[in-house]
Amino acid sequence: ELKKNQKEREELTRSIAVATKETEAIRKILQTEFGMAHVSRNDILRYRLYEELKDNGYKTLYSDTYISREKIFSKEFDIEHIIPKARLFDDSFSNKTLEVRNINIEKGNKTAYDFVSEKYGEEGLQAYLNRCEALFKNKKTKLRKLKMSESEIPSDFIERDLRNTQYIVKKALSMLGEI
Repeated sequence: ELKKNQKEREELTRSIAVATKETEAIRKILQTEFGMAHVSRNDILRYRLYEELKDNGYKTLYSDTYISREKIFSKEFDIEHIIPKARLFDDSFSNKTLEVRNINIEKGNKTAYDFVSEKYGEEGLQAYLNRCEALFKNKKTKLRKLKMSESEIPSDFIERDLRNTQYIVKKALSMLGEI
C-alpha cells in the first residue's frame, strides 16, 4: 500500500468496505438460516466457496460431486487448495475451492489440473476445464490457478517474495523507530 497513489488507496478502501459488508451479510445468513450462534472466518469462507459453485449446480470442481446445503459445514467436504500451499505459498481465496474430503486427501501435493488429468483421464480433464471456464470466465486469477500444471508453477516466487518481505520489514522498522 505504501507504493500506491491516493486514487489507488481510495479504491482499496472502497473494496475493503464492500468486502466487510458482504461478510456481515453472510454472517447474518449463517446465523438465521443455519442457526449458528458463533460464526467463524472459516464458516464464512466455506459459505463463499459454496456460493461460488452455484452456477455448477453446487457441484465440486474436481469430482463433480453435489454439495447439499446441509453438508457445507460437515466433515465430508474440505476447503481445498487448488495449487498446494506448500508449492505456491498462496492461501488466498483465489486458490481455494470445496472438495470431497477423500478426493482432497487423494490429490495430495498435486495441482488441481495434474490431479484431474491423472485421475479422470483426457475426457475428465476436458469436462473439468469446461466447468472451470464456465464458472470463472470473469475471475481470471482463479481460472489461471485451476488450469496450472506443476511445471507452470513459478520458480522465482520465493526469491521475489523474500525481497518484498525485506522491503516491508525495513519500512516497518523505520516507522516504528519514529514512534
